[in-house]
Amino acid sequence: MLAGKLNRRISVQAPSTDQDAFGQPLQTWNTVYECWASIDVQNSQLVYATAEFVSKVTHRLEMRWTPSVAIAPNQRVVYTEPTTNITHVYEIQAVVNTKQANKELVLFVYELNGAE
Repeated sequence: MLAGKLNRRISVQAPSTDQDAFGQPLQTWNTVYECWASIDVQNSQLVYATAEFVSKVTHRLEMRWTPSVAIAPNQRVVYTEPTTNITHVYEIQAVVNTKQANKELVLFVYELNGAE
């Protein structure tokens, strides 16, 4: 993996449950890890769901492997473009430790429509 390829600062977030003022469960996201990564578009398609077309874009994120945090498919990745200040939220679908070498991780993600 070339260091120059890792040119996006991302945050990996894990879900957590808090309570609102009325004691009802409220899902929030906590940042568990921040690092440099590369983001590449793999596939794009329109899916007809709930009487409307929804855009599904598959991305591939590459990052260095770390023993300090376990990244799992129930988490998400957040990336904010520094020039436009647009926030992209990606739902992690799969995590691959390439060649089981503990050097890099490849995340396959879907971009969610709009920031949550």
